[in-house]
Amino acid sequence: MAVLGISFPILLAILAILEIRESNSATDWARSDFTIRRLTRVKPIIENLREDRVASYVDQISHCHNGYTITDAPFAVDTVTTETKRIAKAIAMSFDLDRKKIKVGNARLNQSDFSYSECALSEMDFPIDGMVISLNLTPDQWLNVEVHPHEWHFTQTMTDWLVRSGAAFMLIGVVALLFVRRFSKPIKSLTGAAKTFGSGLEVAEVEETGPPDVKRAIRSFNAMQREVSDEVKRRTNTLAAISHDIRSPLTALRVKAELIDDEAAKADLIASIAKMERITASALAFLQGESRNEPMRQADLCVLVESECQDFIELGAPVSFNCPAPIQYACRPDALARAVRNLIENAVKYAGAAAVSVKQMGDQIEIVVSDHGPGIPEDKLETVLEPFERLSDARESKNGGFGLGLAIAKAVTDGHDGVFELRANSPTGLVVIMRLPLG
Repeated sequence: MAVLGISFPILLAILAILEIRESNSATDWARSDFTIRRLTRVKPIIENLREDRVASYVDQISHCHNGYTITDAPFAVDTVTTETKRIAKAIAMSFDLDRKKIKVGNARLNQSDFSYSECALSEMDFPIDGMVISLNLTPDQWLNVEVHPHEWHFTQTMTDWLVRSGAAFMLIGVVALLFVRRFSKPIKSLTGAAKTFGSGLEVAEVEETGPPDVKRAIRSFNAMQREVSDEVKRRTNTLAAISHDIRSPLTALRVKAELIDDEAAKADLIASIAKMERITASALAFLQGESRNEPMRQADLCVLVESECQDFIELGAPVSFNCPAPIQYACRPDALARAVRNLIENAVKYAGAAAVSVKQMGDQIEIVVSDHGPGIPEDKLETVLEPFERLSDARESKNGGFGLGLAIAKAVTDGHDGVFELRANSPTGLVVIMRLPLG
């Protein structure tokens, strides 16, 4: 629509430039179709008017840039040239008249001639070198038409063309708008459904409307939504079932392990059973972190994060917290709390302490967890975000996890359309930033 709207004035400007370039002298105007149309419009009317009405009609149609007079002899011109003779011949052929009934010549015109008295002083610099065309209507009646070089201006013909072309552009614009609405409505619906599905994996069937290509795209999107949602549910339910069902045999193994007389073997077996329980719980927590089924709710992020820090402080962990001002934020509180808890746990486990802060930065909120532990090598910052990926020796110790803490935190951040960032702390350690968008 913008292109259509801009093209119309551009077209007018181009036509105006062409008109000015093509008709910039008296000779050009005399040879132009515009002058022929003047004569064609006026001559038959005068010939059919009563003699007593001719003078008033000529006065009525005459003005600054289109002047006419009726005389009993041709207008007294200054010179007749080869060019003026060619113009006279062309006009005679246009009206199928005897060449002798057409007189064309150059004349030096003053403000008292024709209707130049109606011109503003700034319009013309008199006297002007113009041209006069005289047509013999009757034996004692000549129609004199002045032609002078002048700047381009609107004429009735130009106005009529502008109205017609403007109406055509308006009609095209209305039709284009209808087509744009027809195309854009289903695309808007598809965009909204994609955003909804991306933020919460909530299936929102889109009505299959619009052109064939758009219908096919909507049909494919609807099928993709169902397949992805079903697959996520199957994966989550399967792991949840395994986590639930495996508890019974693990409990039985733990009871049997207690009956073993060899203390070393018993301790090793019990530790292996506990590790299996933690692996299952961690995998289920990862899937829950990826899940976006938890409804969005307003929460005070400062209170939410401080609550997680307080849990560690009560256990004796050196965790500091800073939040300059309360921040209300629409989020999935349980998932966000799980992510923060994992980050603090990692910092305490591998660095011995954690510094946590929450602050608003423009249109974003930053939750930052930093430590001064061993850190992560620069070339491993991307790899460490993969599930079950463990890198440092500290993470291979008996206190190490299963490489899911950062993966869960990143999944939760992605679920809030945020950005998860890892960077080195100074002089040592790691800084983890969850950058969440407002609104």
